[in-house]
Amino acid sequence: MAQVKLFADLLQELTSGKKSGALYISIAEKSEDMARFYIRNGELYHVRYGTAIGNDCLDIMEFYTMNSASFYEGISAPDTPAKDLPATADIIARFRKSGQSVKAR
Repeated sequence: MAQVKLFADLLQELTSGKKSGALYISIAEKSEDMARFYIRNGELYHVRYGTAIGNDCLDIMEFYTMNSASFYEGISAPDTPAKDLPATADIIARFRKSGQSVKAR
């Protein structure tokens, strides 16, 4: 059963648990794309939403409503790590400040 939680808390759980995989987030606004957050050994190393990658993706995420999130262990990003991605702790702090929540499965 899905549980509504702060997105920052979900990221913190995955990174604290040293998880590796992909977190797929559906966006409430109509879109064919899902936001994708890739984690390797507890560190975020690639994020994308549509054509936005890295920090560009993070910049636009505040303008969207996250609907639901599912984590798939073992999935890795299809390309190289985002070069301009802030540190994992900074990304979590950014989402904590925004107060965005998501239905986590």
